[in-house]
Amino acid sequence: MKLLTASGLLAALPIMVAAPHAALAETLQNIHTQPFATVAYAEYADYATLVSYDPASPINVRDGASTRAYIRHIGYAGDRVEVLDRVVSGDGYMWYFVRFTVSNAAGWIRGDFVSLDSDRY
Repeated sequence: MKLLTASGLLAALPIMVAAPHAALAETLQNIHTQPFATVAYAEYADYATLVSYDPASPINVRDGASTRAYIRHIGYAGDRVEVLDRVVSGDGYMWYFVRFTVSNAAGWIRGDFVSLDSDRY
């Protein structure tokens, strides 16, 4: 069984640009059917809380570390997440790949909506 990790998703992005329909469909299928390999993220694993200036406003959880990436889920201020990976995108923002502790939904959230429990990042 092939596991799709955050780095694997990022590696698939150039393919999606060249053949968006087939590659995107396969990648999205893998996201929802494959379990997450938390062992691969042991170096980064940490917990955080989502934050927002407007607690009632949804926070987008995306397929990639970009505001142009597809919105897969939403979260709200106060939601607890496990941080599995991080990257600085081309727009200069820190993005975190997170998994929600209650629903197990996963995706990328821009760093200004994430309050880490520790300061090791």
